Amino acid sequence: MHHRVTFLALSFALLGPGRSGAQQAPAPQGPPPEASQFDFLLGEWSVDVTSKSHGTPPRYHGVWRAAKTLNGLGMVDEYGVSDDAGRIVYAGTTLRVFDTKTATWTMRYVDELGGATGRWSELVGVKQGSEMHVEQRGQSPDGRTTILKIRYYNIQPDHFSWSADRSSDGGATWVPEYLRLEATRGVSTPSSK
Repeated sequence: MHHRVTFLALSFALLGPGRSGAQQAPAPQGPPPEASQFDFLLGEWSVDVTSKSHGTPPRYHGVWRAAKTLNGLGMVDEYGVSDDAGRIVYAGTTLRVFDTKTATWTMRYVDELGGATGRWSELVGVKQGSEMHVEQRGQSPDGRTTILKIRYYNIQPDHFSWSADRSSDGGATWVPEYLRLEATRGVSTPSSK
């Protein structure tokens, strides 16, 4: 009996005053204000792309769609572009999550190029002034590690600009504005129908 009383007293002491034996989930909190840094992407955008990529047209058009997920801490966006004949040039999906511990955006991106899927990239993003800056690391179709330094800028309610400098040699040399994109909110293009 003495052991049972000691055990109960110890149990209550460990649980502390006012607690029950079951752990309660933390009270839900809304996302921090920084989790809205990519909110300008929400909705549907018509995009015009200029490319220096070999094997793709120098200009193409498409649609970029984004929606919130993960109780406001994340975003999923899909991007697809076609040439003037309506053939898909490139498509991809990004999961963006705001990391509350590091105050950065952690992202995973997968693309489809010419019918091949599964090329995953890791991305990290931060807000710098009025711009969003992202570094993307992944594999090119020929197996080389590539780095893109991406800027989202000229951000307005109905427009934003996007550019990416590219390195295929670990950052030793760069192709400036390897890709450049102009996005206009909600304008229908032939590839979005």
